[in-house]
Amino acid sequence: MHDVIPRLSREDRQRSLGRLAVWWIETFTLIGRGSGIGQRVYHSPEYFQFIVDCYALDRHGRRRFGHVFLSRPKGCNKSGLAAEIALFEAFGPCRFAGWAKGGETYTFLGVTYTYRKGEPLGRPVKAPLVTCVATAEDQTGEVYDTIYYNCTEGYLRFLEGDGMDAGKTRIVYPKTGMEIRFVATSARSNDGGLQTFVCFDEVHQYNNKRLRDMHDIMTQNLTKRGVMDDPWYLETTTMYAPGEDSVAEHAYKTAHDVMDGRLKGWEDLLFDHRYATISRADMANRGKLETALYESYGSAMRSPDDRDYVFTPDGRMEPVGKDGRTESGWSLKDDGVEPGPSRLGWCDLRRTEKKILDPGYDPNNALRFYFNTLASAKDSWLSEDMVQSHAAYRNVVDRYVSSRDLIGLDNAWRDVVSTDDEITLGFDGSVSDDSTALVGCRVRDGLLFLIKIEQKPDGPQAAGWRVDRDAFDGKVRWMFDNYNVVGMFADTDEWEPFIAQWENDYGSRLKVFPRYNGTHIRFPMNGYKRDVMAELKTMYAAFGEPMREVPAGSEPDLTNIMLFADPRLLDHFRNGRRRDRPEGYLVFKETPNSPHKIDALMAGLLAYRARDRYLGAAVEQEEPVFMPMRVW
Repeated sequence: MHDVIPRLSREDRQRSLGRLAVWWIETFTLIGRGSGIGQRVYHSPEYFQFIVDCYALDRHGRRRFGHVFLSRPKGCNKSGLAAEIALFEAFGPCRFAGWAKGGETYTFLGVTYTYRKGEPLGRPVKAPLVTCVATAEDQTGEVYDTIYYNCTEGYLRFLEGDGMDAGKTRIVYPKTGMEIRFVATSARSNDGGLQTFVCFDEVHQYNNKRLRDMHDIMTQNLTKRGVMDDPWYLETTTMYAPGEDSVAEHAYKTAHDVMDGRLKGWEDLLFDHRYATISRADMANRGKLETALYESYGSAMRSPDDRDYVFTPDGRMEPVGKDGRTESGWSLKDDGVEPGPSRLGWCDLRRTEKKILDPGYDPNNALRFYFNTLASAKDSWLSEDMVQSHAAYRNVVDRYVSSRDLIGLDNAWRDVVSTDDEITLGFDGSVSDDSTALVGCRVRDGLLFLIKIEQKPDGPQAAGWRVDRDAFDGKVRWMFDNYNVVGMFADTDEWEPFIAQWENDYGSRLKVFPRYNGTHIRFPMNGYKRDVMAELKTMYAAFGEPMREVPAGSEPDLTNIMLFADPRLLDHFRNGRRRDRPEGYLVFKETPNSPHKIDALMAGLLAYRARDRYLGAAVEQEEPVFMPMRVW
């Protein structure tokens, strides 16, 4: 799978300095580390497109993105790619200088590039300051190692005769005022710099105060350069460990907030993440293991037969012919087609498989480093396997996610839930300090789907934010008016007047009650803790079984559960943390003030509880009653 947020159009990519950047890098740089040291650099279509996206411009020639984030599995040459871009930033024509009429030229070290009509012209940054950040004082840094090699052993060494001086921690070129620095010191000592480009390598390791502070200082420094310098920064990483509060974790959250529409009117991040999902059980299946590795590594993985492959939109891996197309007609120019293993790949499938299957190797590390996907936090209620293996209708959701159609995503569940389906509703509401969610559950198969959610944004946009209660009231009424709702449970906190009115207007048509006490919808979760504990156990057991399809018209499958693959719903389910109690356990957020919300999970629990009550599977749990007594 490959998430690019935002996904650029063909027109966007035409308006980019990326093609010039690829030409410059492939002409003037060499591989600087490993067994390929000294060889020419050639880019796969995947990294070619990434560089084009990096250098996308707006209609005025300004950079589209000031923050670029690249996430790939271990061994995909992220650091090498970062070094190539850093060299282009230091020596190359990396900023906009106008639009080509056709035939204009750029010459460097005796080699000439000719511009095409309509292509953006490039120019070097004046007095560029490029900084490569490492995580430890005694670590030279993989990015800087490649830069140093190119400036002392590669084509760029010829600039030494023009005054360039390359050292182990700094490279200077007085003729242009250029400087490349390697830094791994405290945040305070790096304050005041005038960086034009900063590279942060492996930001999943930026998980302590010193490194986070240094990251903040460096990115703040970028704002000091002028408009013509158009500074930016690049972060590379593999998947973060949940709960470490790393820079990588923050970037993932920001990207998904952009995708979900929580951040409106702000677009400065280009997020590029390639990964594969696989359960721990499926790691023992050789075929599934190989397919998942090919999917996560893409063209960085060596193909089994020295041919180039692609993944089609329906997940099949097919070889590509000399015309760039598969036998079924797919090519990388088609939407939804992603690069697969290639004849020029360098990663070793067999060695990677052996490491993953090593009995002493933690499967959570395999998920993070080789499949580049989330591993579960130690106190997670559900494992990542459980969430991923019960995500349904991915193909429906992906259509809206890839096009960033947020309105379409909000209504995507309507593509699979009919107005005749019996459904139950769950509602968990707040007013100003948390998320509010309305979730449905299809009775026949336990499909949980997100109907409406509002989430408090982070940062300055949170000021004065409040849930649109009238919009939720209207959505609940629309569901009752248009769908076959047989039950609804709602937590009463802060929404009592609305819930009372819903009961008054729709209670007579509901066929299930939270308890046999006369109320139709009210489900105070703090008061019904034993019911909540019982339902958590029921749902957990359902997540422990394989997901099953239940055709329309079939008898309901009582123990089945499915999650409509809306990423917002999946995130809320994976955010739940188990907290044990003497009489059972409850599920909470990571911390009371955590930005990782679980309101859609709790609304889903209420909807699933209503379904269980409707099907007769749930038994009311008596809360303990304490009677005072006299002791003589």
